[in-house]
Amino acid sequence: MKKILVPCNFSAYAEMAIQFATELARVNNAEILLLTVLQNPDPGMPVDTEEIALSTEAQKQKFVHFMKSDNHPSVAVSHLVRHGQITPIVLEVIEKNQIDIVVMGTHGSRGWNEFFMGSNVEKIVRTSPVPVFAVKKKTTMRSVHNIVFPTNLKLNQKDVVEKIKAIQEMFRARLHLLRINTDEEQEESEVQTALEAYASHYQLSNYTMSVRNTDDVRQGILQFAREMNSDMILMATHGNRDPKDMYKQSITADVVNHANLLVWTCCTEKRVHPVDDLV
Repeated sequence: MKKILVPCNFSAYAEMAIQFATELARVNNAEILLLTVLQNPDPGMPVDTEEIALSTEAQKQKFVHFMKSDNHPSVAVSHLVRHGQITPIVLEVIEKNQIDIVVMGTHGSRGWNEFFMGSNVEKIVRTSPVPVFAVKKKTTMRSVHNIVFPTNLKLNQKDVVEKIKAIQEMFRARLHLLRINTDEEQEESEVQTALEAYASHYQLSNYTMSVRNTDDVRQGILQFAREMNSDMILMATHGNRDPKDMYKQSITADVVNHANLLVWTCCTEKRVHPVDDLV
C-alpha cells in the first residue's frame, strides 16, 4: 500500500476519512492523494471556462488552508481538482495514479435517494478495482479490535483472503468468520463444518466461526456485528462497471450504507454481469 486516494470536499466526513487515511499512510509509509470532484451544475449547458477556473482555484485555496490547520495530515499529501461526475473520475484517477486503496468518508444513503441513485461511496464500492474503506465516524486504527468477515465459503479466492489476512495483521485484530445461511434445509452443523474447512484451507489464525440462519443477509450481518461489538466489517464484491447494473440490489453496498462502523470492501473479479455479491 503506497498510494491512498481520498475523495475530498473538505466536509466533516471527508476530514474523518483524511485522518484515518493518515494513520494508514504512516503505518505503510504511503502517500495520500486528495481528490476534489466538482460536478457541473448543468451538463447540458456550455462549459464556462472562467467559472471552472474560479471554482478550481477556490478548492485549491481550501486545500492550502486545510494544510495550515491543526488537522492537516502529517504525511506526504497532494491535491487534485477535477470537474465532472465523481465515479468515472475516481476510477480514472485510480488507474492513472496507480492507487492501492480508496478511503471515503460517508454518512450513507437512505430512502428514495438510496433506491434511485445510491450514495457516491456505494457507486465506488460497486466499481472500484482496488479496496475501499468507508469511514462513517471518527475511527483510529488502535480502536479496531474485532473484525467481521461474512464469507461465501468458496475456496478459490486466495487473493482476496490474503488481503483480508493482511488487514487483520495490520490492525492486530480478531477475525470473526460469519456465514449467513439462507437455506432452511441445510443443517447448521454442515455449515459449521464448511467454515472449519474454509479456515483451514486459507490457514487463518486468531478467529472465531459463527452461523446465522436468516433470509435477510444484510440484517444478519449488521445484527451479528452489533452482537460481537465489532469495529469493522470486511466485504467481498464484484468489480462491476456496467451502468445498468447500478440499480440492482447489492448486499455489500447495502451494508456500507447502513453499517455505523468502518467497512472495507474488495472486488474479487471484474465482469460485466455479476450474479450477486459474494456473501
